[in-house]
Order: sequence, then structure tokens, then C-alpha cells
Amino acid sequence: MLARIADDMNRQGFGVATDCIHADDLSALRTFIEHKVAAAGGEYIAFAGRESVRGTFLDTLGLSPEFMQACQTIYRKGTGKAPPTVPFYQVLRCLSGKTGEQHAFLFHYDSYVITALVPVIMPKDGKRGDLIMLPNTRGIRSSYFLNLLDKILLDNRLTQVALKRLIHSGYLRPTRVRMLPGNVYFFWGYRSVHANEPCDHDKTRATALFHYANPHAGSRLRGMARSTPGA
Repeated sequence: MLARIADDMNRQGFGVATDCIHADDLSALRTFIEHKVAAAGGEYIAFAGRESVRGTFLDTLGLSPEFMQACQTIYRKGTGKAPPTVPFYQVLRCLSGKTGEQHAFLFHYDSYVITALVPVIMPKDGKRGDLIMLPNTRGIRSSYFLNLLDKILLDNRLTQVALKRLIHSGYLRPTRVRMLPGNVYFFWGYRSVHANEPCDHDKTRATALFHYANPHAGSRLRGMARSTPGA
């Protein structure tokens, strides 16, 4: 299955492990999210790190040896290199209300080689907040400086507006992933330009992301950029 997922990531941009999360775990996690969104006034909220979701299924999954081994196997098959022994960087994003739309169509590259996306709450109709991507548009850069150049070229208003218009006009046809809770979706986040579409203001779209293996984790330039205010 993991070999198939890695092949699918290379061929179509993403791979799927289906029906691998128990319904009871999803139900408890939905309740946790619904309470947090309600406390935020029905607007966008995000949680970074395992501590912010302590006691939930996402806390357990972030520590799962089987889940880590799966990502390491995909990494080895996809890169041909030995996988690093590093923890996940995990985020829980909850799009809701008018502020949720502000987090749509923000095209970017991830800083980590593999992104594992766990949909928890997905609207079934209307604007669903589907994942869209231009898969595997770059390789793993040999230095953080080259990676930074890629991000500067992508993360600016001109490029962002151009990509959105080209997609809306049909000139660019991104890969669209309609995600189902219970599945886990894997893609090369570092190599793929991706974003989410908006969802309706009266609905909630909640996804957990597990990022694995930052190829520039030891870069001195990266450390300097991260310590600079506004970088």
C-alpha cells in the first residue's frame, strides 16, 4: 500500500490511505473542534504543535510509531534516501466564518518534504474548501537559499493573483482533491504548489496536517531568517 501511495504521489500528485481512522476517534475530534470554533465566535482558528491538541486523537497519531514508519517508508521510496529521525510538525486548521475565506487560495510550498493531511470536518455541498495543487513543480533544492528564492517568487501578490485568475479562467487546471474524513492524504508538500478553495461561511472545514522532514532544518541561513522580525 505504501509503495502504491508513493507511486500515486509521483504520478497524480497525491496518494490516499482509505478508511484508516476509526469513526469514534473522528467523532470525538469533531466535538473538540466544534467547541473551539464556537469559542472563537464561529471564525477561523488554528492550532500548531502537539501540545495544542493534547488528549485528542491527533495527539495520539502524532506519537504513533506506525504512522511515523509509514511516512518514513514513503520518504525512502520517494527520495531514495534514508529517512531522518525527526518528529512531525503538526497543525490543525479550522476554516469557518468570514475570516476562513481569508485563508483560501494562498498558494505555497511547504517547508517539509511530506505532508500528510487528515480531513476531520468537510462540507458535503456548496463551497467545500477542496485541496487544489500543481503537483511536483520543483525538486528538493540543494540549499535553503534556492528554496527561499522559490518562495519569494511564489509568495507575492502578483503571483498569487495571477495563479487565482489563471485557475478561474480554466487556463490552468490544478489537481483537485475532494477529501473524505476517515482517509489520510499524502503529497509532496515541499515540491507542490498548493492551496485550499474557500468554504461557505456557515460551514466548518477542519483538517490536520502532519509535516515530515525539513530538508533545510540545519541551514544557518534559515536560522538567521527565522530570527529576523517579519521574516
